[in-house]
Amino acid sequence: MKFSLVLLVFPWFGSLIFTFYQPKILANDRQIITPVTELTDIQTTDWSFQALQSLVERYSCLSGFSNLFQGNSSLNRQEFVVILNACLNQVIQQQQLGQNISQADLQVLQRLSSEFSSELNSLQTNISSLESRITELESNQFSTTTKLEGETLLQFGDSFGDGNSQTFLGYRSRLNFNTSFTGQDLLRVRLESQDIARLDRVTGTSMARLGTDGDSDDEVGLEISYQFLVGDQTRIILGLQGMSPNDVGEILSPLSSSGRGAVSRFGRRDPATLRSPGGTGVGIQHEFNEYFRGNFGYFASGRDALDAELGFFNGSHSVLAQLIIEPTEELGVAITYNHAYHRSDQVNLLGSTGTRGANQPFGDRATASHRLGLQVNWEVISRLEIGGWFGYTKAIQQQNGDYEATILNGAITLALSDLLIDDSLVGIVVGIPPVVNDHEIEALVDQKTAWHIEGLYRFSINDFIEITSGVFVVINPDLEGTDAIWVGTVRTQFSF
Repeated sequence: MKFSLVLLVFPWFGSLIFTFYQPKILANDRQIITPVTELTDIQTTDWSFQALQSLVERYSCLSGFSNLFQGNSSLNRQEFVVILNACLNQVIQQQQLGQNISQADLQVLQRLSSEFSSELNSLQTNISSLESRITELESNQFSTTTKLEGETLLQFGDSFGDGNSQTFLGYRSRLNFNTSFTGQDLLRVRLESQDIARLDRVTGTSMARLGTDGDSDDEVGLEISYQFLVGDQTRIILGLQGMSPNDVGEILSPLSSSGRGAVSRFGRRDPATLRSPGGTGVGIQHEFNEYFRGNFGYFASGRDALDAELGFFNGSHSVLAQLIIEPTEELGVAITYNHAYHRSDQVNLLGSTGTRGANQPFGDRATASHRLGLQVNWEVISRLEIGGWFGYTKAIQQQNGDYEATILNGAITLALSDLLIDDSLVGIVVGIPPVVNDHEIEALVDQKTAWHIEGLYRFSINDFIEITSGVFVVINPDLEGTDAIWVGTVRTQFSF
């Protein structure tokens, strides 16, 4: 549930109601007394009352309010004119639809309109004023408002095939405070706490990691970012904590969400270009035209950015440039370049998604890398999307040597929505997690090509609860004596 306090609305409507019912107030500070005839109630014995009642019954122009004519209650002139105006509109609408209106009824409406012409004109003036004020309110309705959004994940699962099976149960909770000052900007403060098992510590390979895993060590994590528009086509994003390349670069896969998408870490996005050092950064998103968009960003390790010796530029960092091409609404293509630098003791090139050699091709020595990625997503038919990515990484040793290594990864994705249940999603990911394809030290080339095969089904219980069940298998992982690792999990998302 999302909510906000838009207190500005009530003064507008209070003013309008007061204006509608108050006696006519003069210009030039003189008060004109309303004639007594315009204040006289319409009695049930009056011709005008009975004539209007007959019209209401024949043309249903006051559906749901016919009880106004029941009993012996009179109508004040404002009530009477509102009903008369509704009947006039109803009759006009039926005439436009080609329905026949009796001449007698038209004469009755003409006589009533003539007798109450001043009140009808006043009503139309008030309606026009109301519409004008509503239009103004809609265009200027934003006030500085903070919206609270929350999400809690409960997840359990297990891994099989490695001899170290252990069922686990974990959680992740997030609170987002979203504030806007102009209506076109967003200040987001996120509080997060989690404890979901890292299966790489059980299986011995990063290929078994879940998309939501991690442990906040009983502390509350903090992420802060602010984004705003410059002109109509450019958005600036500033991140003080928790900002990553994927917050600026786009992910075309419909399975990218950690809470609603792929259950594995690898299956969410290309790790070559969209997993690299981050934490503090700045990004620019620019729309060139309806077919082309560009994203650019610089990101520094949050821990290094706070270090007086390393700062924003001398620690681990990454630079992102991305071009998105959308020739049609159904087809999207993204080309991404990422240059990253990992200082010693922080080397994890592919974000813990591939083999040990792919994440640390030169051990823990400082490493630079050039990365290139291609993403495609195509809505083949309604509710069916096919896509995928290919990622290329050229790693260069920066400490105690200058060896080079090539790391490849790729995947094909399929998403089918509304299968069996509305707002459901079937997802399939088939790919090759990051592996060392070439290395100047030949012994460090991965001898086996790992395969990742994943399936999931997500469905909604109601607007606030979703359940995702998923399973994935890694064939030929970088483990001795293990041909395959299976991971199964059920993830329940509670949101408000």
